[in-house]
Amino acid sequence: MTKKLEKMIASIEIQNFRNLKNLHIDSLSRVNLIIGKNNSGKTNFLESINFYTSQNEFLPEEKLIIDDLAPNQLTDDEILFSPNVKLISSHSSIQGFLRQHTFDVFTDFIREKAMRCLKMIDDRIFEVDFVADNLKNPIATFKSGKNVALLRMGNGVHRILTILLALTTCENGIVLIDEIENGLHYSVTEELWKMIFEVAEHLNVQVFATTQSIDMIKAFGKIINVEENKPLHGILIKLENIDNVIEPLTFDPEEMKVITQNSIEVRR
Repeated sequence: MTKKLEKMIASIEIQNFRNLKNLHIDSLSRVNLIIGKNNSGKTNFLESINFYTSQNEFLPEEKLIIDDLAPNQLTDDEILFSPNVKLISSHSSIQGFLRQHTFDVFTDFIREKAMRCLKMIDDRIFEVDFVADNLKNPIATFKSGKNVALLRMGNGVHRILTILLALTTCENGIVLIDEIENGLHYSVTEELWKMIFEVAEHLNVQVFATTQSIDMIKAFGKIINVEENKPLHGILIKLENIDNVIEPLTFDPEEMKVITQNSIEVRR
């Protein structure tokens, strides 16, 4: 049973943030997947929230109104980032997160979710010691008995662990993920969304992610409707550039069910 949404941004209005001149979305959810063609404002959408919360007290539950040209006038050193809002950019590295956090933040609940995804990436993994090597370099033990440093196992492992570190350290906050599919094989997508929904609900985190991947979109639509008549709290937001004005189109779980069941290409 899904929990009631608490302390979430319910709606958003973005004015004058780069190419987002007058964007209104009246209904947001716990997990929000944003799609759109190039130059439709997907990354700018994430960065507008990140910038706003860095300069203003984060007050969820209210309509978020962003009207600021300041990002074009400030240097990176002048932008102070909110501790309960994490942005994972398309090129973020796990090392950036490990400069601030260590893997001892992973509870048993989080470790169980991590193991499910990691075993989907590499089925040789039997167990993982997350607190090995000064808490910053977990050791994976293969079924063969061989020990391997987990962070040497490729981009997919890094992406999963980065997302989990962000979620775990943003209780009652927001996680922003740009190009969520980066580094991940399509076979992992459903397990990834399961993990995100479960952890986000458990820690009361609101998630905004962008993608260009049809596999990510299909998996998202499937997971939010995995239980008949009990959809999860998630919506798809499509941003369209119409005559240089960015317009949103939202799809709720019932509409996502139709899209998924009929293999509709929603990215057009």
